[in-house]
Amino acid sequence: MLTKASSAQWRTTFDAINDAVCLLDMNGKILQCNKAMESFLKKSSEEIIGSTCWELVHGTDKPVKGCPIVRMKKTLCRETLVLKVDDKWLNVTVDPVIDETGNLTSAVHIISDITQRKQREEAIKESKERYRGLSEASFEAIFISEKGVCLEQNSAAEKMFGYTLSEAIGRKGTEWIAPEDREMVMNNMLSGYEEPYEATALRKDGSTFPAEIQGKMMHYKGRTVRVTALNDITKRKQAEEGLRKSEQRFRSIFENIPNIAVQGYDADRKIIFWNQASEKLYGYKKEEAIGNQLEDLIIPSEMRESVIEAVRNWVENGIPIPHGELKLMRKDKTTFPVYSSHVILKNINGEFEMYCIDIDMTERKRAEGALRESEKKYRRLFNTESDAIMIFDAETLEFIDVNESALSLYGYTREEFLKLRQPAITAKPEESEASIKETLAGKLIRIPIRYHKKKDGTIFSVEISAGTFTMKNRKVLFGVIRDITERRQAEEALLNSEKRLHYLSSQLITAQEKERRRISLELHDEMGQALTAISINIRSIEKELPSDLTPLIKERIAEIYSLADQASEQIRELSHYLRPSMLDDLGLVPTLHWYLDVYRKRTNLDVKYEPINFEERPSPEVETVIYRVVQEALNNIVKHAQAGSVLVRLERKDKEAAVFIKDNGGGFEVNEFLAPDDLKGGIGILGMQERVSILGGKFSIQSSKGHGTRISVEIPLH
Repeated sequence: MLTKASSAQWRTTFDAINDAVCLLDMNGKILQCNKAMESFLKKSSEEIIGSTCWELVHGTDKPVKGCPIVRMKKTLCRETLVLKVDDKWLNVTVDPVIDETGNLTSAVHIISDITQRKQREEAIKESKERYRGLSEASFEAIFISEKGVCLEQNSAAEKMFGYTLSEAIGRKGTEWIAPEDREMVMNNMLSGYEEPYEATALRKDGSTFPAEIQGKMMHYKGRTVRVTALNDITKRKQAEEGLRKSEQRFRSIFENIPNIAVQGYDADRKIIFWNQASEKLYGYKKEEAIGNQLEDLIIPSEMRESVIEAVRNWVENGIPIPHGELKLMRKDKTTFPVYSSHVILKNINGEFEMYCIDIDMTERKRAEGALRESEKKYRRLFNTESDAIMIFDAETLEFIDVNESALSLYGYTREEFLKLRQPAITAKPEESEASIKETLAGKLIRIPIRYHKKKDGTIFSVEISAGTFTMKNRKVLFGVIRDITERRQAEEALLNSEKRLHYLSSQLITAQEKERRRISLELHDEMGQALTAISINIRSIEKELPSDLTPLIKERIAEIYSLADQASEQIRELSHYLRPSMLDDLGLVPTLHWYLDVYRKRTNLDVKYEPINFEERPSPEVETVIYRVVQEALNNIVKHAQAGSVLVRLERKDKEAAVFIKDNGGGFEVNEFLAPDDLKGGIGILGMQERVSILGGKFSIQSSKGHGTRISVEIPLH
């Protein structure tokens, strides 16, 4: 039995507990409660004791679904329940009180306020969703690795390299790198190197591309890992090659441009370029200037320190030297006004170079004001900006946040943008609405083209990567937007050019066939008849000659007969090669049968011919294209394949004519053979492709060394 002192001590301890605690009887009614329970229920202990928790907390006359008290009576073990009441999260725990006989006598009911913990958990979850969403929306391939082994990748990595997430996890990071760069990349990964560098990346299909890689060590899920971002820099490399060629053109142009002095300097201010106009303006020959310091030749002594500092600031800190009028110095030490413009850039080796364009202002001082105004229009070109990113509410479509690139792209101030809804920037609301629904359905989607609208009403094309995440208990959408207006214009121009070339090619091939037919007929009709007439005349002459001709004369007459017969046969073959008349008269099937018989006898190859369902003739255009494809393919087999057998299958299907040509020769690597910078013998193949393409058909060729070649053609029948 408790003494008054121990009872008071127990009561003090009971009330000191921060969680709301009460003692329940077998019916769930409260027998005792502490101060925290009174504070939680905002009632006195007299009002609380005798009531049940479901009456006081939930306002019901019976236990709520999942009530831990009910479950505890069944299990005689601790039972818990997490629930939300109003704006609070509660963790409810009920522990049984068992007597010596093992019977339940009462229970201890504890309510803990876990609102702050839940808020922290939600914040962490929201942060993770936001990170994952932005990572997946990135145009970069992103990897997370530990000790050089992949733990995770984003969808851009999957699309860039071809490995699914399940295939990527557990692979060494160097498996994404070409063999020649693997050691360097692995060293950078294991050493924690964080500067960007370049390497050759390797796709799953074996193809490679130049990449820029940058990694950073960080803590992830309790582990020290490396986050690596990889960019495909193929276009940048192409641009660098273009820059190299452009530099050559630049030097050629500015070397001889009159009246405009152009000088080039390296990062240490040594002269590397000096055109003829500079010779005239400053008095130094090119040979005298190259290799000398800028400040030693044309900078007056009072300006030298400031010029040296200005160039250093531009190279090291990116602070440009402004355009404007300067007093510079000639070889004879006289000074004169020039208008000097400057540009700094990196050459193909990544080294800084500065170029100055100087115009003698001595005779143009009166135009000073106009020149200043004009110079404003030719200031430094806009910096390349990153993609626009915007976040908006999934329900109201009101913008929540946008980055600086979005402000620049759409022309709004931040205050203006944040007053808008998403439909305000789209030129086609119905398409945007459909895309939003897809995104809200749980898909991270990439939209190849949409049309958006700037503040000034300009319509422009964009590509979008979109997704969703939760922010402050509300679902939001985000979009990563790239302006593709120039790319679309270039694609359209290229398509129009291809259409024109396609048309010209079609006309050329048609004209070629007509000319072949004409020459073939002339050879057959005129030359053939002429040779026949020659043979007849010789025979007439032979009959009129005396019978006692010498053997030599008889031999010469026999040679003339033979030569005439050979010439006639060659003209006939040439006529058939140019355009067999039976193709027009009898059609494709018998013409190929004849051609393959001749081919078989000439080459001694085992040739199989399989015409299938070709009783009805297709159009003359289709017959001509198929005949030329077979002719070119068989010529290539004789020249290159070293084959023993050939199969030619001709089949008419429902809506198309199909040709299949197969040999068992040595084969070749198609990509190397048809490389655009070295077509080798690929002109014939390109000709076949072009003929088939003109009729809207499909042409494919498969080959590899040692495994023969297979050509497939499908041409629609109209």
